[in-house]
Amino acid sequence: MSVDFSQLIQPDIIEEIDFEALYTERKEALIQLWPSEEQPSIRQTLTRESEPLVKLVQENCYREMILRNRINQAARALLLAYATKNDLDQLGANFNVKRLVVSPADNSTTPPTEAVMESDDAFRERIQLAFDTLSVAGPEAAYKKFARDADGRVGDVSVVSPQPAYVTLTILQADSLTGAASPELIQIVTNAVTAEDVRPIGDRVTVQSASIVNYAINAKLYIGKDPEAATLLQQAMANVTAYATKQKRLGRSIRISAIYAALHINGVNRVELISPLTDVVLTPEQASYCTNISVTIGGVE
Repeated sequence: MSVDFSQLIQPDIIEEIDFEALYTERKEALIQLWPSEEQPSIRQTLTRESEPLVKLVQENCYREMILRNRINQAARALLLAYATKNDLDQLGANFNVKRLVVSPADNSTTPPTEAVMESDDAFRERIQLAFDTLSVAGPEAAYKKFARDADGRVGDVSVVSPQPAYVTLTILQADSLTGAASPELIQIVTNAVTAEDVRPIGDRVTVQSASIVNYAINAKLYIGKDPEAATLLQQAMANVTAYATKQKRLGRSIRISAIYAALHINGVNRVELISPLTDVVLTPEQASYCTNISVTIGGVE
């Protein structure tokens, strides 16, 4: 089981930067540079925002904040939980894992179509699984890693063993509208996970597409008299869309409590959820696809 990065506390190497604390510290250090009999006068001078000396100290503190933030960014670039883009590629190279291509570039179009690369989150998950492929016993995580490595279009994988020596891999296709995997992708993954140097000799492996369960979100918001309706709708739609996107993974059930939480933002007095009326509970071989999201203002109360 891979570590859930979201449950880790922020590392000590990443500093919390507070301008006011830094500003106070720098002013006190500056005051100490004067003879003791002149310090009260300098302290009084530093209370006036119009003083050139105050502006210099503030500018100096701002520059120090920029430097400290750059150090924070450099520290994050060295941590798997925080690294992004090229920095994440460098960390992946340490584990012999390369970022995959989801959709290749096409120079025949006008303008040319750039390649769509594997997302940082998906790449990070595969890096976490790297050590599991060293096992020769066919663990669940190893099968996931081999399947994910087979093609950049593999968005998610679940592994179950319905009976001893039989293994079923279910895959979700990242660039498919619903998530259903194409026969071509299923064959590519099958070839990868049944190779002689990958599959334990006693395993009988089957690769299949995810079974897609459709659902729609339809809700009415009842708001107070003050809030701006358009702003509330925009935020509520963004929240519930983000939830639906996040849950488009194998085995991730759709919970109506989470939908209520996404819609019940500040300024909304009541949420009437029309659909779904119950949780959409999924198995590891199923994935959800939201066919439509409709959020409207039901009234003012």
